[in-house]
Parts: sequence; structure tokens; C-alpha cells
Amino acid sequence: MPQLNRSRSETRRERLSNPDNYPWLAERMRATVDVARYREAGLPNPVVAGRYLGDLAAELGAVSLSGGTIGDMVPPDFVRDAARDAVDSYPHYPGVGGYRDLRQAIAAKLERDNEILANPEEELLPAIGCQQVIDFTCRILIDPGDEVLVFDPEYASTEPAVHLSGGRVVPVPLHWNGRDWRFDIGALERRASARSKLLIISNPSNPTGIVYRRSELEAIAELARDHDFWVFADEEYEKTLFDGVDHTSIAALPGMKERTVTGFSFSKPYAMTPYRIGYVVGPAPFIDHFHSLLRFSVQACPAVAMRAAYATLTGEMGPWLEASTSNLQAKRDELVERLEALPGITCNRPQGVYFVFPDVRGLGLTSFELARHLLLHGQVAVAPGSSFGEVGEGHLRISFCPALETIREGMDRFEAALPG
Repeated sequence: MPQLNRSRSETRRERLSNPDNYPWLAERMRATVDVARYREAGLPNPVVAGRYLGDLAAELGAVSLSGGTIGDMVPPDFVRDAARDAVDSYPHYPGVGGYRDLRQAIAAKLERDNEILANPEEELLPAIGCQQVIDFTCRILIDPGDEVLVFDPEYASTEPAVHLSGGRVVPVPLHWNGRDWRFDIGALERRASARSKLLIISNPSNPTGIVYRRSELEAIAELARDHDFWVFADEEYEKTLFDGVDHTSIAALPGMKERTVTGFSFSKPYAMTPYRIGYVVGPAPFIDHFHSLLRFSVQACPAVAMRAAYATLTGEMGPWLEASTSNLQAKRDELVERLEALPGITCNRPQGVYFVFPDVRGLGLTSFELARHLLLHGQVAVAPGSSFGEVGEGHLRISFCPALETIREGMDRFEAALPG
């Protein structure tokens, strides 16, 4: 095991873990690093743990099986050519709303692929990835003390965004049946109430790989209408689907367009993570305020990214997407087989996203302890399940989007470093 001195990772972990040492720190920032329910459950704070493990991985030069970027494909030539051309052809501020032709192309895609009818002048905007949509949605909708329903496990940046807006997270557990992850409408029914302001859902689900069936979304929509709460749908993995499953957008269901905000991204489906471009669709009054936040914060999305996004939406992406899906599914199957062969691990076979989220409780360590152990003893990075919620404890998120040779090297290190 490498011998580490008092490293940057340990120093920063100590700083983040002791917010009371900094009286100038705003309460909303304290709330992200001191969440009572994690403390009471004996789990590390996800924000602190994630930063620490990321720093440690960098210090050790670890092979990463924790990230979320396709490692062995790049967008087609016509997309990259559009980005290169934009450097010379679009030298000025693009405007807060971005380019009209891009908004029109987004509207056409939403109608064609998602069955969402959206006015490109009123009901959608480009954004700097889906992450910005999550942040701005929470800022626009959540008042201090509002209850926000969040599935557990759920994307790790969701809960901090709620805390930063002063909201109170109400976790809604997803169900691990010993083989796979399932949605339980009863769990949501028991937690939804007149106090609920917003439900946040990723579909497909990061990290569990659940792709919500239309009937499940209809049941969620009925609850939203009955209790009069909003829905934020993170649909950035809408194209990352396996085994022939279909994706449904909840905003397309009856009575949901006026209470749903949906975030999309070019990063995940099209291997465009460095472009940092996505878009939001929602009711016109909501989009008015989203426009204001864009204007007051970043002013506009980058012209280069928007021109690449336009090329993606108007070019022939079908063959590229088919090749990408086939490649990802083959890597998923190989990773699942390797994990299933290891004592103490039971692995799911996700139908969406490009992560597996296996049960590792048989190895005898907490998910954070195991992730740290694998870094120190194998120099391989994975994400602890507790970073995605209490229900994620006992699981690891392991990515199959890197290149196959990276996955194989990472798994060789993973197997060699397992405790016991």
C-alpha cells in the first residue's frame, strides 16, 4: 500500500468536515456538508466523501471506473467540424436565449422523440449541461423549508442542490430485490403530501439503471396532480438504453406539461461531455425565470457548444448511436459477468445509464471503506453507494463507459485488491 503523508485529500477532508470552523460560511453551504440523516446513520457525508475519494484517486494516479464520460468514442466528424467552424464564424456573445435555429431544432427533437410539444420562443432554453438545469430548477421552485421528494439512491448532485436552495429532502427509497433495482409506487404514496413542493427523478435512473415504465410514470403523474407538486425529470440518459427498452418522458403525459421541468444533455448520449451543453423544457413562466438566472450568472451558453449541439440534432446520428449502444451493452455484459463471478458480490444488469450498482455487502466493509480500500490497495476508483443516498449503502457504482481496455485493467486491479 502506498505510504501517504498528510496529503491534500486528508487536509481538505478535515476542512470540509468542520464547517463550524468558518463562521463566515453561509448556512446553505453548511447544509451540504452536515446532513443529519447521514450522520445519524453512521454514513459519511456524500459531498465530503466524494471530494476526498476524488482527491485521493488523483494523488494515486488511479484507474477510474467511477466517471461518466464515454471513453472510446468521439462525436461524428460533422459535429466536431461544426465546433471548429464556430470558433471563426461565431465570434460574439450569442445572447442569453442562444441561437434561434438551435431552439427550433430542440423543439423538433422534443416533439419527435419525447412527444413533448414546446414553443421554441417560450418553453425551452439551452443550458450548460443538465447539472445547471438541476441547480436552477431548485433555485426557482424551492423556498426554505419546502419538502422535496428525492428517490434514494439518486444522482449525487441532486440532494446538495436542494440543500443550497433551503429545501428539506424527503427520501423515497427504491427497492433492491437481491438481483435488481425496482420502483415502488407505495413508497412514494406514503411520503407524498400537501407539503410536497417538488419531486426529482432521473429517468433512466442514475445510479440504479431503472428505466421507468409508462405505467409507473402515469402513477407518479397521478400523485403529482393529486398533491399539486412539481416534477423535475433528469432525462440526460434518455438515449442510453439497452435490451430494447423504451423511454417515456413524464412531461408528455396528460396534465403534466404545466407542472414538469425536464433537463436534457448532449454529454451522455453523444459523448460530448467537454462541450458542457444541454437544454431545459418547461412552462413558459418557469422558463422566463430560468432565462433570468442564465443572464445573471453565466450570461449565455458557449457558441462553440451550441453550434455542435445544432449539428448533432440536425445531422444523421442514428448509425453513431446504434454503434455506441451496441458497444456500451457489450461492455455492460462483460462487466456484469466479471462482478458476478466474485464471491460476496451480486450485480444488477441495468437497462439504462452506463453504470452498474452491485450489492457488495458480502465483502464486509461499508461502501466508503471499500472504495477507499480499493484506491489504496489497487489504485482503482469506484463510487461508494452511500454517495447516492442511504439506500445506496452496501453498493458501489462502477462505470462501463470507459474504453474496454480501461475496464479490464480496472477490474484486474479491483479483483486483486479485494479484502480477504
